[in-house]
Amino acid sequence: MFCRLACVILLSRKRPNMRNWLLRQAIVTEQFRDLIAKPGERHLVFGGTRAGKSSWIDWEMRAIQDERPDCMQLLIDSKPRFRAEKERMLLNVRARRNCQWRYQHWQKGPILPNSVLVDIWADHPFRGLWHDPGEIAVMQSGDSGDWKRMLELLMFFARAQVTGRERHITADEVLDFYGRTTWSLSNKNDVFYLVARSGGERAIGETLGSQRVKGLPILIRNMFSRITLFHLTENSDMAYLRDNGIDDVKSPDGDYVFRQWVKQPGGLVSQPVTGKLALPEWYLNQLAST
Repeated sequence: MFCRLACVILLSRKRPNMRNWLLRQAIVTEQFRDLIAKPGERHLVFGGTRAGKSSWIDWEMRAIQDERPDCMQLLIDSKPRFRAEKERMLLNVRARRNCQWRYQHWQKGPILPNSVLVDIWADHPFRGLWHDPGEIAVMQSGDSGDWKRMLELLMFFARAQVTGRERHITADEVLDFYGRTTWSLSNKNDVFYLVARSGGERAIGETLGSQRVKGLPILIRNMFSRITLFHLTENSDMAYLRDNGIDDVKSPDGDYVFRQWVKQPGGLVSQPVTGKLALPEWYLNQLAST
């Protein structure tokens, strides 16, 4: 069977009054599935350039796609760095066609399987989406002028009355949508805060990626369900995580090495799981060097 899922090597799991213990390498089934965002969770993923943050986000979406195909996933790609696989047909919005011609000038960039590019300026940009199991909608633009439109559509997505289906928002570089003062680019459409505050009750979760901890509003950080941390370029950012009950003095070192904390019932933060994301060679070949 073709391996669509990455590997995780768990290096250690700290438990109260127990010594660290070693887990062997495992294909993403139990181990990785235990570490991805669950329905309604708020997952923060931090890491500097090439540390593994975006790859984690990519494979988390694939794992949700595989494990929970009814989930309506929406990716906000503001670099952009991911290649959507398909786009809607003009006259039949439930039909799909290949859209790789849109990326003909890209040298690198992973293709997200079963993904559909969203025309953010269409009259009905979401019409015809999420009918196929596991389909991921992709809103992407590197133009800051488009980002407010993306926030507007995200707010529509989050406030829509959807019965019986999970929704999950993923942002690869969430700080693109916040200014230096941590205020949203569109104060009336601060959808990431809205989902962090009330998404769990409405089965709307989010995974927010960021190269830095500094700059992300503390109100969002305080409502996290889990935090996955790769190496940070600015180690001083760890001070901001200490405000959230994470006391490690430095970020992880090593290629694709991460730590993850989960907020437990009662509000306390778990001891960290430490692991390494082991990615297949065919996937690594798709990644840019920056």
